[in-house]
Amino acid sequence: MTEKENFNLDDVISGEKKIQYVDKLQVLREKINSSGLMSSRANKKELIEIVENLIDLMPVELRTARWLVREQDTFLNKAREEASEILSIAKVESDRLTSDSYVLQEAVIEANALIKKAEDEAQAYRAQVEDQIDLKLTEILSKFEQINNFIETEKNSLRQPRKIVEPE
Repeated sequence: MTEKENFNLDDVISGEKKIQYVDKLQVLREKINSSGLMSSRANKKELIEIVENLIDLMPVELRTARWLVREQDTFLNKAREEASEILSIAKVESDRLTSDSYVLQEAVIEANALIKKAEDEAQAYRAQVEDQIDLKLTEILSKFEQINNFIETEKNSLRQPRKIVEPE
């Protein structure tokens, strides 16, 4: 069995087999293109052609697997970025809601304190007004008693026979 026949795409996908040699050949091609490894352009082209042939000789599944792994990495990185963004937005919203909750609780406490203070002030004012009314009613009652006494006295004096004063 050749290595090509022994190759199984499921092993690559599951991670049991490494596809690093394709990546290494790709890096070699890039280095040859970018650096002055070869003095002559012909040698450079020839070497690049050999590397490309090696890559072409590899099973299509291996190249596909390599592409799938790269796509998967890209997808996972994008998913991680989105998850991080969602978490940061959720944290900001959570902080805002918590802050709003504390503000609401403080507002309720403040409102209750103001209501209690207003009720206490109203009760004190009412007691003061009741005391003043009670005092005025007592004064009025006292005046009525004086008037009643005066009326009784006058009534009694009307019922008394008149004294006739004899002239002298």
